[in-house]
Amino acid sequence: MTPIHKGSEYWDKRFATAAYAYGEQANDFLIWAAPQVKKGKVISLSEGEGRNAVYLAKLGFEVTAVDFSSVGLAKAQALANKHQVKIECVLADLNNLNLKPDTWDVVVSVFSQPESSIRQRLNAQLASSLKIGGALIHESKVAEEDDASGKYPGVAVLQREIAPMHISFAHQGARILSEGSYHVGSHTTAQILAFRV
Repeated sequence: MTPIHKGSEYWDKRFATAAYAYGEQANDFLIWAAPQVKKGKVISLSEGEGRNAVYLAKLGFEVTAVDFSSVGLAKAQALANKHQVKIECVLADLNNLNLKPDTWDVVVSVFSQPESSIRQRLNAQLASSLKIGGALIHESKVAEEDDASGKYPGVAVLQREIAPMHISFAHQGARILSEGSYHVGSHTTAQILAFRV
């Protein structure tokens, strides 16, 4: 097992309540995008408490949920058991994670916002980690002052980082989030659906 970043303690505390911090329902952009991608092996980065992984498993995807919070992953497994689906939970720090070539049919990154150097390294691996025809489903928060060196870059920066993937859909703008206790109200986000061709 890879070493776990000290920041996992923050997330362990956030996920320690009985309630699901970001709710039990999948992200609505993921719900929109999922029917447009090929079913197969999915890796969901910074999956947390499992809402997106369980949703995809219910659709028939083979899901690997990655997070560095053991508390979050325990809740993800509990949610999978509740819905009688199977997910694989992997305790790992994105700082040490490498996306193996030609492995995944879908990479999901929903509000996974590591430091820029980690994001750029993983984004550079994205295209090769996907099988031909594989897809990226991405949504992240955007801070207007952030460029490529920040944690919250806009959609233009993200599109450059995932080249040479084909961008099927890209949008940046304010939208209303209603995901548990922490994603509530108006936020500017970047949404991308992209494919390896």
